[in-house]
Amino acid sequence: MAIEIVMPKLGWTMEEGVLDEWVKNDGEQVQPGDIIFVVESDKALQEIEAFDSGILRIPPDAPPVGSTVKIGELLAYLVQPGEAPPFELKAADEAPATTTPAKPPGTPASEAQPASTKQRRPSRKGGPAASPRAKRIAAELNIDWTTLTGSGRSGRIVERDVRAAAATAQADDEKDLRITPLARRVALDAGLDLDELAARFAGARVTRADVEKLAAERQAVPEDKRSTMTSVRRVTRDRMVESARTTAPVTLSSEVDATELLQLRRKLKADGADIVPTYTDLLAKLVAKALREHPALNAAIAGDEIVLRGAINIAIAVDSERGLLAPVLRNADLLSLLELATASAELVDHARGGALKPEQLGDATFTISNLGMYDIDVFTPVISLPQAAVLGIGRIRPRHVVIDAEAERSAIRHMMTLSLTFDHRLVDGAPAARFLQRVKQYVETPYLWLVN
Repeated sequence: MAIEIVMPKLGWTMEEGVLDEWVKNDGEQVQPGDIIFVVESDKALQEIEAFDSGILRIPPDAPPVGSTVKIGELLAYLVQPGEAPPFELKAADEAPATTTPAKPPGTPASEAQPASTKQRRPSRKGGPAASPRAKRIAAELNIDWTTLTGSGRSGRIVERDVRAAAATAQADDEKDLRITPLARRVALDAGLDLDELAARFAGARVTRADVEKLAAERQAVPEDKRSTMTSVRRVTRDRMVESARTTAPVTLSSEVDATELLQLRRKLKADGADIVPTYTDLLAKLVAKALREHPALNAAIAGDEIVLRGAINIAIAVDSERGLLAPVLRNADLLSLLELATASAELVDHARGGALKPEQLGDATFTISNLGMYDIDVFTPVISLPQAAVLGIGRIRPRHVVIDAEAERSAIRHMMTLSLTFDHRLVDGAPAARFLQRVKQYVETPYLWLVN
């Protein structure tokens, strides 16, 4: 019996996912534990394994790679050898019935039956069969592969067929282009489209001066560039809009003397440890302790109730090629500094490598965003719902500051600005200020609080 393969639910809030890639191809044998396809859910890429063995069959009307698919929507089937998938059985049932004409009298029995022919397996698109690579190359070269004749086994369209069609199309397009060899070389170096030159200078001979003039025009007025939002960008957009529409954000900023914190990290680095805590790690440890003393900042709204979260799960904002991600340090207050730094380094590597799992992104109770490495002093971080607050960390920089006004003493100290944005629906200004004040105390005297 055919086994349905559907879009899985990879998180409590997940309603749809993006079909990122088919790892197994239509008609390929699958064993339990094999990776069948890859799904992008919210901000994580997840490899989906097979639980059963069989042959993968993808219906012609299955969602294409890159499309957004609802949870539970059918993607494919696993069938046993010799078993037809449901979509082929349905097609056979819907096919018009054919009748065999009565054999003329005296016709031998062997001539009454039509010769059996081997029916070619239909492709997913209903046209000729094509390899996944051929389809991808065809999309890149703007070639309609369904019109091609395949040179692969059983008439399968392969990459060389697509590239040959592209070369032929380019040659046909250039027949109408009259251009000097030097002008052609200049056009190719400038990245100009020869088809556009043929259309712009129809019937005229294109010279080097014509090409250089067109290239100069393009440099003076760059063309607009459009790209489809990634799922990470869409999630970020929706959540930021929801936060701005829902919360009552207030930001408090405080200048902090981070000299002792800087010295602490230098000593930890000088010890030659395999993992040296980053400033974000140090702040996460201190913030976790401050949150245990000020639970109002570790809260969430649930209808008409305020929920003081028991666990302290701190999300750390990470800039990646896929966009802003916020993996979560779970039970940060219960981790030693070394444990926290190890977990943080692993989460950052996974985030930048696109290997975060859904469980590494959810259930944060507080967020830390550090932009100090980009020479940012003060900024207003945005609350990630349903959290109550987020702490922004500015750069650490040496400044000449007054140490004792009465004694008229000053010194060079390493100063840093902390910016706390909190939801005024949950927390009033005074409790938020006391929390930020406590964090400041911990930063300025870190040795008292980083003992475990």
